Amino acid sequence: MADSSASKIVAFPANRDDARRVQNKHNAIFLARNGIPVFPSSGKVPLVKLYNRRDTEISPEDREAAIEQAREEGNKSLTVFVGATTDPDIVKRMWRAPNWDAVPSIACGPARLVVIDADTKFSGPELIAKLFEEHGGVPEGVQVIATQSGGKHYIFSDPDNAFTNSAGALKKLYGCDVRGRGGQFVAPGSVREDGKRYGDQAALRAFVDAYTNGSIPPLPDYIVELIGSPSSEISDDIAPSKEREVIKQLDQANVPDWDELCTPLGEYDFERLQAENSEFKSLYADPSADCSDNRFKAARHVMREWPEMPVDHLASFFSGWDGAGEFVDGKPRSGEYDNRQTAREWLKNQGLSKSSTGEAFGAVVDEDESSEDVRSDSQVSRLGSRFTYIESLRGIVLDALDWCVKYFVARGTTSVATGLWGTGKTAVFSDIGLHVGHGFDWRGRKVAKGVVIYVALENSQDVERRVATWCDTMEKAGRDLSGGAFVLYRGPCRLYDPSGKPTQDERDLVKVANMAAAHYGLPVAMIVIDTLAQSIMPGNDNDAKDAGIYTAAMQRIVGATGANVTALAHPTKSGEGVRGSGALQANVDTVIEIAKDARGLGTIKAGSKYRIGNPAKVNFRYRLQSHTVGVDEDGDEISVVLADDLPVLDLAVDDTEEAQVPPSTDTPADKLAATLRVFTERVEAIAADTGERVGEIGLSKKAVLCALNVDRKRRGLGEIKDPTVVTRLLSRLVEGGEVVKSGDNRRTEYRLSQ
Repeated sequence: MADSSASKIVAFPANRDDARRVQNKHNAIFLARNGIPVFPSSGKVPLVKLYNRRDTEISPEDREAAIEQAREEGNKSLTVFVGATTDPDIVKRMWRAPNWDAVPSIACGPARLVVIDADTKFSGPELIAKLFEEHGGVPEGVQVIATQSGGKHYIFSDPDNAFTNSAGALKKLYGCDVRGRGGQFVAPGSVREDGKRYGDQAALRAFVDAYTNGSIPPLPDYIVELIGSPSSEISDDIAPSKEREVIKQLDQANVPDWDELCTPLGEYDFERLQAENSEFKSLYADPSADCSDNRFKAARHVMREWPEMPVDHLASFFSGWDGAGEFVDGKPRSGEYDNRQTAREWLKNQGLSKSSTGEAFGAVVDEDESSEDVRSDSQVSRLGSRFTYIESLRGIVLDALDWCVKYFVARGTTSVATGLWGTGKTAVFSDIGLHVGHGFDWRGRKVAKGVVIYVALENSQDVERRVATWCDTMEKAGRDLSGGAFVLYRGPCRLYDPSGKPTQDERDLVKVANMAAAHYGLPVAMIVIDTLAQSIMPGNDNDAKDAGIYTAAMQRIVGATGANVTALAHPTKSGEGVRGSGALQANVDTVIEIAKDARGLGTIKAGSKYRIGNPAKVNFRYRLQSHTVGVDEDGDEISVVLADDLPVLDLAVDDTEEAQVPPSTDTPADKLAATLRVFTERVEAIAADTGERVGEIGLSKKAVLCALNVDRKRRGLGEIKDPTVVTRLLSRLVEGGEVVKSGDNRRTEYRLSQ
């Protein structure tokens, strides 16, 4: 998931130089945490050797040679860093003296990016803008960063690492350079010593979100044609002796069946690779007619995922995929291949792993460290991002929450919102989502605009009507709705699998969220799942294991989208807390309770858990209001309910003390009416959950007393402690024919009259 620290408020030192240094170091850490290979530079000159390679993929021999060269050139530091890194702890050490004035730069090759650098000296920004206009504008999802000189960086993806720094006709005709494999560019948000910037913090955050979401597109064909077709041979310097050795190995191998290797119990989780790598999934499902190109691209994807894959397993993969062509023993023709082609693809892709392959390490150990305290290089690389020593924590810039609605809903968190049937959970959260999707302040709270995905699983047509009515109401009030970023997702959305693995519905939801982010050009802010009961099936929310599997899915969605994920849930029979296993509350960041009194006045408050801020600041009020949206064939009104602002009361939250709903009157008639209302709400809520008929559901006197006291507390009334009061109230309802009594003593139950 994208780290939320890019949008935090940093308390800078008074000295402007120190402020700049803190910001640049903070940005470098942020990039590394999100898997983007970074290194220090002066803006033009890299300050480390082998910057165009990932530090975990550099051999010890190459590392030592680079360190020796750096020291010969005058680097007297005991610790010399080599390569670009994604290890935050190494970044912190990189930005110490003498590099504290450095800006963070990104290594294009390791990051799988290619940058079009439009330089003002050659009228690049104007010329490339015209080229884009001729082809329908800048491709959707491209990150455009303003440089300090007035130029622009257009950032594209290069998943095959195919492009170099060669610009071809793009330079001659459009004044643009290319930065690809072997190149680098200054990260967005960087500040030079002279105060000039490369974009701002918002640009940095947008870039990181797009990178982690996989929404940055590749170069369009019309630019590829200007640059010149990328070479499909990334590394052609394969020693003939090595090639013969691998071919001989393949000739003697008993190549296994790919279906056996990629089963859930096999060596390769092929289903997960396709789910997480949309480009590979597309290539695998719909390969081109060029089998040679298919093998080249597929081998890079597969071996980047599994760098230790032996050559006979790659041969097994090719043999099981039509896109690779037909295997032949003789000289291959078009659409065919032999062991030589397989051997060459395997050899070319050695050392292209996503992570450490064992021998590479993150940084040279200081000379004063004792050998017995030093772990193996592979352990340093594998474990380095999991822990931080206290000396590195001192003075660290702390992350701030990335609020969707300030002090209420934060990106990168999980929530469960609970409320009785009829309290308006759907009305409340569709209202919140629509405000966030349009960037409108909500209940007096500042909103950070972002994409909202509303997963409507119970009655999507009802949600559609609510959204349309909300939009009509806002437009009549003079609000501009042209920039809304809201998606209604109808499902299915099953987030539970007994194995604990992601379901296809989970993968589809993430894909839709990322598509929406690319469509709107905004990060995903919220994903609302309405309801938990529908999305956990066939799991059981009362089972701790099932609840744990479900909340793990919520957390994976957060990790994949950076959004807040909120599941709307039903409460316990007493009306308090979240129904089901305690794991549902234990494993999320916040619990939100929604309640409504007899007058239709609702409250939204922090529930049993709220670990992202001050729960006292979560205290809102609303009124459920019916809006007519049309008439049916009989001429009767069709209406929907929205969570409207209260017409008189000030809805802005008082951050110093909780706002209370004005107390209701409490006459005997009020008590009787409240008892019937609470009884009906509980029965209807149970019926909605279980599928039973309302008249078949019985409640005990204790259950009615609990529900009635919850309702009274929310209305500012005192608790009923004498159970005989409820006995008398229920007896009056029985006498009036509203409720039916059955059983005696402890077995007594009450049901609504049919």
